[in-house]
Amino acid sequence: MQGMIRCGVLAGCLVACLGACNSTSPATPDSGSPDGSTGAAGMHVTWSTSPEMWPGAIASGFQLDNATFLFDNLKVIGDAGPGDDRTSANAFQLHWDATNMPATIDFTDAPTGVYSKVSFQIDGHLIQSSYKLHGHVMVGSVSVPFEIEDREELSLSLQCNRTLAPGGSVTIDVVLDFTDALKSVDWTKVHTDDSGNLELDTTDSQMPAFRDKFSKAFAIDSSGPN
Repeated sequence: MQGMIRCGVLAGCLVACLGACNSTSPATPDSGSPDGSTGAAGMHVTWSTSPEMWPGAIASGFQLDNATFLFDNLKVIGDAGPGDDRTSANAFQLHWDATNMPATIDFTDAPTGVYSKVSFQIDGHLIQSSYKLHGHVMVGSVSVPFEIEDREELSLSLQCNRTLAPGGSVTIDVVLDFTDALKSVDWTKVHTDDSGNLELDTTDSQMPAFRDKFSKAFAIDSSGPN
């Protein structure tokens, strides 16, 4: 089965590791099979957006143009233990824009068994923003560009139920939907910079409420194979 795996680069999305990665080198999997698996052996983490046409118009009055996340780590955790280097990735970046989206993270040496949790930490370690969003929002009758940058870390643990059989393939799809988080902001009260962009950052009084909504924007696609 090993020969079926095609090693590749994460197409400018999963790049520039900030440290040594303990997982196997990421690879681009073969086309998905009808049961939602990738066709390549091992554990695979994919990324989706809701609405599916994102980046672009995601809700009335909102357009999301690009987003960047600095991951300190990501772990797919099996029931047999608290974590395994074979299902862990460290220090990587995810980026979405009009022409790019993150490629699959492949854990080709994942142990067989039941996996019930995906945990990750998004953290720029105060040196860089942990995440950035850019887009446009309607304020009154005018479409105004906005940018959101937060230097605080974001740690999440998502429940899943996947079983990896010997020689098998399992996919875990992480879905991102930022609509509620963006709608939670009173954009009329957000600082405007010299270029006319609305800037919501770590020090803004609305950031704690936004961050709370933002943390709920990540979910595991429950329609995948169990």
